[in-house]
Amino acid sequence: MEKTILISALLAVLVIGSFLFLFSGKKILEFDDIVLRELPSNAIIVEKDISVSKRIKQLYNEGQLFVFEGIYVTNQKHENEAFQQAANKARQELSTFLGAKISSDANLKEKMSGIREAFGYSQDVNIVVNNFVSSSKIIAKWKVPQGKGVFEYHVLVYYDPDLFNTFVKEQKKKQELYHIVIDLETRSVIKNVKIDNFESIRQEFERAKKIGDVITLEVVNGKINAKEKAPILYLLRNARLKDGRYRGLYYKTSNKLILFVFREAK
Repeated sequence: MEKTILISALLAVLVIGSFLFLFSGKKILEFDDIVLRELPSNAIIVEKDISVSKRIKQLYNEGQLFVFEGIYVTNQKHENEAFQQAANKARQELSTFLGAKISSDANLKEKMSGIREAFGYSQDVNIVVNNFVSSSKIIAKWKVPQGKGVFEYHVLVYYDPDLFNTFVKEQKKKQELYHIVIDLETRSVIKNVKIDNFESIRQEFERAKKIGDVITLEVVNGKINAKEKAPILYLLRNARLKDGRYRGLYYKTSNKLILFVFREAK
């Protein structure tokens, strides 16, 4: 008897709970049973990227899920612009999040900037963040009527640490650092190698940072152009640099010119 009463009570709770949910005036925006937002009952879901559902659930279970929402209110005549403005605001939130994350993690900041900071790229981290954020995936769009043809437009983006790490690695692949050594007596290039393992030349590079000078130059059709009329430009001709923009860090010994030349990514 008591068991029957208990089962009946549990069923009643479930029925009442379901009833309240259905008439609570809310819609659920979920990905693989992970609820990201509770929306008003009159909200219109315009777009939902179900391809990221599995990844969102994985990040949620790992405690690594961060989503960012942008909102913009305007007349429905300007819907495309409204969603773009909302997306910009969502990505701005993501940018702020990443900026704080990088500022508090010295290892991540060094990983992103790498050797570029030594060549005067003080804003490089911000550039990488902005490039990543601008390509971040929109996972949902919805709009909520406000009356008289006005809608509240919403866009949701998310942060995926794996995608960010992959993006940073791809950016680093675009960096080209060359170690060049020129014999001052013969004016011949005795070393010109692309550095793939920075640690192998870190000690000598740190020496160049302390005692060396920096030069900026551009190579067009094999011809070296530079604002600074440094004597080393004549010696660099023999290095046969590829066309592109460069920043060089160099110093002299009694008989050698030591250079670390960084080629900017296009």
